[in-house]
Amino acid sequence: MVDITDQLNTLNVQLQGKELIITEMFDHIKAFQRKLQLLCRHLSAGNLAHFPSLREVNLVQQKLSEYATLVSNLDLEFEMRFQDFRKNSGDMELFSQPFSTSVDCVPDHIQMELIEFQCNSELRNKLMSLKLKDFYTHISPERYPNIRKHAQVMLSLFGSTYICEQTFSVMNLNKTRLRSTLTDLHLQDVLTLSVSQLQPDIERLVKAKDQLHVSH
Repeated sequence: MVDITDQLNTLNVQLQGKELIITEMFDHIKAFQRKLQLLCRHLSAGNLAHFPSLREVNLVQQKLSEYATLVSNLDLEFEMRFQDFRKNSGDMELFSQPFSTSVDCVPDHIQMELIEFQCNSELRNKLMSLKLKDFYTHISPERYPNIRKHAQVMLSLFGSTYICEQTFSVMNLNKTRLRSTLTDLHLQDVLTLSVSQLQPDIERLVKAKDQLHVSH
């Protein structure tokens, strides 16, 4: 299982970080499951090409079937854990591959709009040069309201608890025993500033003040 752990660690890193889109994260999950299925087939056939740790020990051949079962069970666990994602695979495909999605596979109220969308060569070229989250900002809300709304829903979905965990870490750093006068309202302001990506124009704010008050 040491060799499997390396793959799991890689997946864990891929699923962390800011500005991750749920479709990209699910792509990593699907790729990992396909790797598990490949490893299971290799173990069943006695192929240790992707198991460097196993190659270094004197392995009893009969153990391979047992290891193959463990890998297969892990694949089934992932299948169960992410079954809700698979139920919405059609929505994800429409969002991530709007120009190759079959019109027959989308809801009725989007079909006519999607046909117009897929025939727009300018937008097709934009998708090739822009990131997915930036591409949808160029979609006209007047011409493609349903596709744009669908994209907004997909972009707002949380794929992991990374952002929540990061916010709790920021809170723990600020709310210490030495800051006993810190109120809940102050803490909320601190958290808002800590997790916000907005950059305040300090110079303009200072110039807007009639008088500067220096703290003592």
